[in-house]
Amino acid sequence: MSPRPDRPGTGRRSGGVRLRSVDPLVPVVGAVSLLVYVLHGFHGALTRDLGIYSYAGQQVAEGVPPYVGVLNRAGPLAHVLPGAGALVARAGGLDDLVTMRVLFMLVAVAAVCLTYVLGRDLLGSRAAGLVSAGAMLAFHGFIEYASNGPREKTPMTLFIIGALWAVTHRRWFTAGVLTSLATLCLQTAFFSTFTAVAVGVLLLAHGRRLRSLVAVAAGGLVPVLVLLAWFALAGSLREAYEGFYGINRRYTVPNPLTTDRELVWEDLQQAYGTSVWLLFAGWVLLVLVSAAAASRRARAAQPWLAVLPAMTAGLLAGTWWILQEYDAWADLFPLLPFAALGLGAAYAVATRALAPRWQAVSATVLAGAAVVVALTYAATSRDDTLDEQREATRAVLATLDADATITSVEAPQPLVLTGRRNPTRYQMFRSGLQDYMDDTWPGGLVGFQEDLVADGSDLVAVGETVSMRWRASLQPEYVYVGSAPLWDWYARASLGEDTIADLREAAGHDPDDPLAEPLAP
Repeated sequence: MSPRPDRPGTGRRSGGVRLRSVDPLVPVVGAVSLLVYVLHGFHGALTRDLGIYSYAGQQVAEGVPPYVGVLNRAGPLAHVLPGAGALVARAGGLDDLVTMRVLFMLVAVAAVCLTYVLGRDLLGSRAAGLVSAGAMLAFHGFIEYASNGPREKTPMTLFIIGALWAVTHRRWFTAGVLTSLATLCLQTAFFSTFTAVAVGVLLLAHGRRLRSLVAVAAGGLVPVLVLLAWFALAGSLREAYEGFYGINRRYTVPNPLTTDRELVWEDLQQAYGTSVWLLFAGWVLLVLVSAAAASRRARAAQPWLAVLPAMTAGLLAGTWWILQEYDAWADLFPLLPFAALGLGAAYAVATRALAPRWQAVSATVLAGAAVVVALTYAATSRDDTLDEQREATRAVLATLDADATITSVEAPQPLVLTGRRNPTRYQMFRSGLQDYMDDTWPGGLVGFQEDLVADGSDLVAVGETVSMRWRASLQPEYVYVGSAPLWDWYARASLGEDTIADLREAAGHDPDDPLAEPLAP
């Protein structure tokens, strides 16, 4: 299928023709997306998960392979891509975290632009592509991580969109590469993306299905082999296997979406706001429009319908997986491109009888409405909590020597903000990782806690959701001295009474805080 937006073609075009046919709407879509994301800002709260990916990126920038610097169960690209941002920051004397966020924002802009190209090429209409891109831009949750990352789900979404575009153009090797890259960001991307690609082969590669599937597999192996070579040379194959597959297979505890529907609905409403209805509408419309592909007459009138069932298959596979395993609203990111495409497809069907002029007008109105939704969310949800976190960290460390050490217990934020290294690669202790520690650390999790105390870091940063039992394991060798946004500070008691008093003043210690009371082991 030709990349030309308005009608199918058969031959390859020369470089000069391609240059003259550059679509002017692509930079327009990019500029509008950039405006939305910049308006949202780069100083949102550094949460625990965002801190883990930021810290992992800093470790990669220092030459530490994925999973060796910090144990994390996402794909290795979740470490590598933030690492690219950290390398750019250090080359230019910039702030690590803000540079990583700017890099991931550019990835998000590329995802919206590619959504436009996907909708344009698959649906044969620039107007339909514009509607698809507008929908992608309007999803609140995607805006949140577009500028307040780094989060592995943002590049994962870009790679998924790219894989769907490759299916549209029957570029099976490219589809395999992009499916692999999406999976190497986050393993759950595999289900929706590979299903769409595989069904696309079955529907489109007439007489060449086996050859096309081999091309998909070959493309998928390329990124994997590159990373395996890196891990082998670094001597970290075992850590990579455990982090990417082993721990997920043996220790991750399933959390079906149906466990608590009310909490899930509240989570989705809080994260996506009004755009949650765009999500549902896009999914339903994609299925309904795809059903028309069963009609030979419909396929003759709209040839792109032949591709759409592959997209629906990907949507259904991704939905099946989310029903089995749902942690939070960001788990829907693999399905966002399908929702955007569904809205674009429904628009293409609804306006097929309109003159091109009126299609352009209606698409501009719909895309404009989506931009208003996106701009409103970006402006009203802008957050500067990161500045508070920086100040809280600066104030506490100002009371200690320059080489003061910090250990993170589900609180990597101060490590990221100060460029310090955790004394161990273990920072996360939930969702099955505590069982992994019990099986692999000498003495189990209790042994790890004892070793952490014996290590004698000056400060222990403890995530605000860490249990009281975990906190009790730090005492009496460590005492609570105060809190920062999203974590609490514990200081080594042997620092002395004067230093502890200074730390408490710097950290805003409240003697009436329940954490200030000694905890029973």
